[in-house]
Amino acid sequence: MRVWFDPTIISYADLLKQFFREHNPTQKSKCQYKSAIWYHSEAQRDAIAAAVKELEAKHRVRLATTVDPAGDWWDAEEYHQKYIEKSMMRRGSAGWW
Repeated sequence: MRVWFDPTIISYADLLKQFFREHNPTQKSKCQYKSAIWYHSEAQRDAIAAAVKELEAKHRVRLATTVDPAGDWWDAEEYHQKYIEKSMMRRGSAGWW
């Protein structure tokens, strides 16, 4: 999922908190469904590293989330778009803490 946000409304740190709340980042999965974050700046990379370090220490667990620089982007097929809206899953139901 690609996210555009207005930092005057929500911080990158708050987006990261929501990201980690909405799924289990400790579960290793196939590439198609893996936990991953692609950053666009050094500041984002540093914020991700801090969030991962905090969560790993707090929960005494290693996160499987991959962190890489952003590259070219391709939208998924239409049937993958708006998954949560199309499924029975609701906000907060997939989180692990």
